[in-house]
Amino acid sequence: MLGYAVLLCMYEVHATECFRCKWRNTRDVSDHNCQKLAIKMSVSPHAAPVQEVQFNLDGILSELGSYGKYQLLLLLLLAFRDSFLNMCNFNYVFTAAEVPFRCRIPECESPVTTFNESWSSLAVVNSTCFRAALYSSASTNATSTCVPEMFRANSTVPCDEVVYEDYNSIVAEFDLGCQPWKRTLIGTVHNLGLLFSFVVSGIISDRYGRKVIIVGTPLMVGIAGLLKSIAFNYWTLLVLEFLETALGYGNASMVLSLESVSQNNRVAFSCIADILSSLGGAFFGLIAWKIPYWRHMMRAIYAPLLIVVFYIFLVDEGVRWLLANNRKHEAVRVLNKVAKINNITLSNKAKEMLLMITEEQNKAEETGKTQFQETPNICSILRSKKILLRISIIAACFFCCMFVNSGTIINSTNISGNKYLNFSILMLVDVPTRIVTALTLTRFGRKTPICVAYCLCAVFFMTSAFVPKTIWWASVMFYMAGKMCSSYGIFSINVVAMEVFPTTSRNSLTNIANTVGRIGSVLAPQTPLLEQFMPGLPSIVFAVAALGPAALSLCLPDTSRTALPEKIADAEKIDDQVAKDNTAPA
Repeated sequence: MLGYAVLLCMYEVHATECFRCKWRNTRDVSDHNCQKLAIKMSVSPHAAPVQEVQFNLDGILSELGSYGKYQLLLLLLLAFRDSFLNMCNFNYVFTAAEVPFRCRIPECESPVTTFNESWSSLAVVNSTCFRAALYSSASTNATSTCVPEMFRANSTVPCDEVVYEDYNSIVAEFDLGCQPWKRTLIGTVHNLGLLFSFVVSGIISDRYGRKVIIVGTPLMVGIAGLLKSIAFNYWTLLVLEFLETALGYGNASMVLSLESVSQNNRVAFSCIADILSSLGGAFFGLIAWKIPYWRHMMRAIYAPLLIVVFYIFLVDEGVRWLLANNRKHEAVRVLNKVAKINNITLSNKAKEMLLMITEEQNKAEETGKTQFQETPNICSILRSKKILLRISIIAACFFCCMFVNSGTIINSTNISGNKYLNFSILMLVDVPTRIVTALTLTRFGRKTPICVAYCLCAVFFMTSAFVPKTIWWASVMFYMAGKMCSSYGIFSINVVAMEVFPTTSRNSLTNIANTVGRIGSVLAPQTPLLEQFMPGLPSIVFAVAALGPAALSLCLPDTSRTALPEKIADAEKIDDQVAKDNTAPA
């Protein structure tokens, strides 16, 4: 009898009643009524049953298109948000940048103290806070003309005060020159806050929606950043640095971009969003160059984030999240809104699908019974050995990836050339990298490209470390190539992480693995200190660390041809689905 109702719906006669007959349990609906409708349409009761139309979100998203007006507006909104978050996330690269300094020698200083003096080389010993001692006869002679003969060659004394080349950084303003650990601690505390942030934002995003994080975290970051710009001492700044990252950030925008389009376009769409974000991040180097004083620079990059409050009216909740949480009316509203803005008329099949889930929701509301909703639960996750193994592998990958990627950006200010341009170039290399990512991840799968990228990353960084300083341009070129491979790898690992976890707990599980990986980012700000032991040592360490994800990525399933799993049970079957696809005839 089910076939009769389907056929009647195709003729659009008594469509609503037929639709209910088709999708409701046959125990709840009289087959007699549907049969009478079939007789009225002169449909043979013995006609072959028509195949049921099953709900397929990917099919509807394909009809709506991936690059219509609605999606382009979403890309621009996410790009604005993520660009400034990108700037703020690396603000300490310039605000806590190392500043050349020398000891202040009262016996030699001129009335107007300046950093560059004819005797400046005598005012510091091996870039430490010690200087050559003066002979006693010179110590009582207040003169501004010091000569080497006035200093004891083999005797040093600690600096009482230091003079900085400029006072644009917190290093100079808070006098951290002789305490380098305080300078690098800022980056470490920044990344420690991210450990907390990613766990909390993931849980909130999966429970209350992607939109809460997309709107809320930039506001928290903007407020904390503006407070940092008026910090009156080092320790206040450090507390605010932690609060900024603990209350903000997260990766909800990448999750939303992946979930907003069909399977075939999700990587390309996310790459475009990341390209726009990288362009904004590169602009930060120019902002820091033109606004070098750290307080003014912070206000320039943090204040625009407050505009994101208007995203409450501009950004819609993710359709996949709405459906996974049984908010089907809202999901249908969003899908119809996309169709209207993109000026697309959905097919009859797609309309039937939307009508079907609307009817299901209405029935649930009428009876007061809602369908079972799978709530992310850490206990149920731990009972799944496959999910637990994936979390462990992805967390180990993230640890190495983030250590290499963050360390590369932080050390960009120490390589030859203009530190502002170096930073901008490092951010801009993500643009061609994302283009390559979109092409290769779709064509060659996930595992092989990630493995090759990190093997090349190790080769480039190792080569960069041993290139003679006389050909600095070659060292910079290999360093940039290593950064490109690192950027390719970390983005790809993020894509795989979101594809192997279910919608109901995608952000939570991804961020749990991400949080463990953030320990690598915590360690990365300390890598500039390695230069004291051996030139190029940070690059050597990055090369060794890159081999980790190269090997571990081979242990993950290739998700390039699988649909995004909706529940934990679906995620557990990915390995079987991948194996089935690989054995299927071409």
